[in-house]
Amino acid sequence: MQALKWHKLKEGVEILKVWEMEGKDAYPQLALVRVSNDEYFKFSKDPKGFMSFVNTNKVFSKDVVVSGPWVTLSAIDQKADQPGWVLTLLHGKLSWLIVSALPQLLQEYDDRKAK
Repeated sequence: MQALKWHKLKEGVEILKVWEMEGKDAYPQLALVRVSNDEYFKFSKDPKGFMSFVNTNKVFSKDVVVSGPWVTLSAIDQKADQPGWVLTLLHGKLSWLIVSALPQLLQEYDDRKAK
């Protein structure tokens, strides 16, 4: 099996398709997405737009038909120097999408930039 790699979809959005380890017929399917603050707030305010983004970019083996709920697991001060977010996308067999969002830790972000 080949190693999973983060793929840059566009500026401020990277994806890791964890579900590819088991194949397209294993459910639920899981993907991780690293997004900038701007992309996070854009996506979180427009779940249908995010669902369209997921489908357009073939994040899962099948298109998503329902998106929600979208849960933020930790609140942050929006005025703080927040580097971005990590989104966990769970895609079920009925093609429903659940999203959980965690703020990215500044130290981890700085370590990534240094590489």
